[in-house]
Amino acid sequence: MRLVPTTALHVILAQRMWQAGSGVITIVMITSFLNPAQQGWYFSLLSLSALYTLFDMGLSFVLVQAAAHEFVGLRWRAGGLVEGGNAERFAAVTAWAARHYLWLTLGFAIIITPAGMLFFSTTSAAGIDWKMPWLVLASASAAALLVLPFMAVVEGSGEVREVYIVRLIQGVVAGFATWLAFLSGAGLWAVVMTPLATIAIQGLWLARWKPNLLKLALHGPHRLIRWRQEIWPHQWQLGLGWVCGYLLTQIYTPVLFKVQDAVVAGQMGLTMTASNMLGLLALSWITRHVPAMSRAVAMREWAQFDALCRRDLMWSCLAFVAGAAALCVLHRLLSYTPYADRVLPFWLFAGVLVSGFLGHVQNALGAQLRSFRREPLIWVSLVGAVLMATGAVWGAVHYSATGVVLSLLAVQALVILPASTVIWRNCISRWKTSPPVAAAALPSDVELGIVSHLDA
Repeated sequence: MRLVPTTALHVILAQRMWQAGSGVITIVMITSFLNPAQQGWYFSLLSLSALYTLFDMGLSFVLVQAAAHEFVGLRWRAGGLVEGGNAERFAAVTAWAARHYLWLTLGFAIIITPAGMLFFSTTSAAGIDWKMPWLVLASASAAALLVLPFMAVVEGSGEVREVYIVRLIQGVVAGFATWLAFLSGAGLWAVVMTPLATIAIQGLWLARWKPNLLKLALHGPHRLIRWRQEIWPHQWQLGLGWVCGYLLTQIYTPVLFKVQDAVVAGQMGLTMTASNMLGLLALSWITRHVPAMSRAVAMREWAQFDALCRRDLMWSCLAFVAGAAALCVLHRLLSYTPYADRVLPFWLFAGVLVSGFLGHVQNALGAQLRSFRREPLIWVSLVGAVLMATGAVWGAVHYSATGVVLSLLAVQALVILPASTVIWRNCISRWKTSPPVAAAALPSDVELGIVSHLDA
């Protein structure tokens, strides 16, 4: 049984390959068309706008599961019309989600926009035109939340291929728009292109191919959905995962931006982007077999499950190590060029990659445990993220980027990975002899805490 059609897998792979490839081109553009201070502002603006993930709190991925449950026995007709005996419940999920995200959009715009203005206005900005780019970025990021529930319910209905085609087109448009902004000398305005492309492409898709879905959002029986009983029990763990993802990947750039300067923040931002990009590519060896691992657990085919786990973990780790080695060699080759100053010094650069590798191993173990439809590592991730963020803030104040990198390494090596390994070993051996859990499976990518700048 294939949980995702082969054609959908091809589209997903194409979308991820474009995401990684365009990320490399964007990195080159950033180092070519922005000076070191502008680079720091660029990544700091991105990191602060990424707070939208904390407003979503994993709800979009809970909606995928809720829509999958409610779409049983239904079918799509032209224009996004839904037919079948359970259509009212699906309409209720869509309508409730649209209203909920409207409030999230307003909350994000009202809170983050002035908070960003206050954060950036207290930092030296000699020659940096940041106010209008930030206002547009915050507004566009807020507006992009409005389309999230529609993508989620369509994906949950089984139209995975369609959703990833839209995301692929969106990524292509965002990439070219960002590069044209750099080439035209727009500077920090390049940062707004991704959310604007999201609104334009997904909005056009809804208006042209799913107009009846918009009608469901406006007129569906949203009161049939009881958030506390039906949504929140599944959302809170994902929400914690998103908080961990932000703390583990996004917070260091704005912290260095505030307590040090824009140049150091830019070096950290670009280094973290390279590490995140490498982690995203390496995770492809894990995520490609998540459905197969879940099926093996459901069928209690432990030999197949163990073989998949061992092989995918090995290949994903080899891919990460090979990529990290290539990046380190590239760093050395560029050490006497102006590009060397755009990332952290070599040993700090290597330290971030080592920390990323340790996090990658934990992500791989978490994906294997998630095949049992359970999430035992969430508390390890949360404790580790809090320790890491706290240590990074202290380290940034006293030792600049060196303190941040040492904090990353210490928490990953001494807390997160050892605790995760012990829990993984105990859970795997115990769950193989216990009845399967009937809870809804959790999505694979976002729960891994992967949040990167690759779409920027």
